[in-house]
Amino acid sequence: MTAESNTFNYRYFIEHAARLGGRVLDYGCGTGQMIAQGRARGLDIWGADTFEGYYAAWADAVPLQARDRVRKIKGARADYPDAHFDVVLSNQVLEHVPDPEASVADIHRLVRPGGMVIAAFPVTDTWYEGHVGLYFAHRLREGALRDTYFTLARKLGYGLYHKDVTPSEWSKRSGRTLDDVCFYYPRSRLRHVFEKIFNAPVEDLSVDYMRTRLGVRAQKIPDVADPLLRFVYHKRAGEILRVCKPS
Repeated sequence: MTAESNTFNYRYFIEHAARLGGRVLDYGCGTGQMIAQGRARGLDIWGADTFEGYYAAWADAVPLQARDRVRKIKGARADYPDAHFDVVLSNQVLEHVPDPEASVADIHRLVRPGGMVIAAFPVTDTWYEGHVGLYFAHRLREGALRDTYFTLARKLGYGLYHKDVTPSEWSKRSGRTLDDVCFYYPRSRLRHVFEKIFNAPVEDLSVDYMRTRLGVRAQKIPDVADPLLRFVYHKRAGEILRVCKPS
């Protein structure tokens, strides 16, 4: 995901949380940017992340105004009491966990009955891979084909991050990112996980997201185009859904 996309995601999640109200958790908060922005909006927002291994240095990057509101996730369990939050947000997290069922179960534990969960995450079915910035990169295994594709794409100016290295080194670093910290799952599996654990239907927010991002331009797009907007979101970004925990 590009920095621009992530910035919009923060705003989109924060707007939803502001409308819903109550105590908010950013589950998988990373460097705490959404917490800082939510606090600036007056939200009672908290965070949780593992801060282990690849993500260990992220703890030091959390803004000072957010650090006292961030706790660790250990063994797929965040350090907060049961039913502690009215809203749980999860932005681009589930593709980084080796056991999505355990993480969704913890999210279910953390939100109160009647509370809301909003989650966005890429899936195997997504075409664009946002961690390296290339299409179909997550569908290629380590080997000559992936290395050739990555190296050539970088020579042509495509790809994200590691701007100061050679195309060959960029290919190696990007490949390690995918192999070490990205776990992609089919769309059907993750939707089923939410529906089973919450015992509730999930609502697809992709059209709302797309129209919100398009702003005033969306007014010129008729409702009949909503299936196309949904298709574009799913193939470019993955899933974005909302589910309410039954009271």
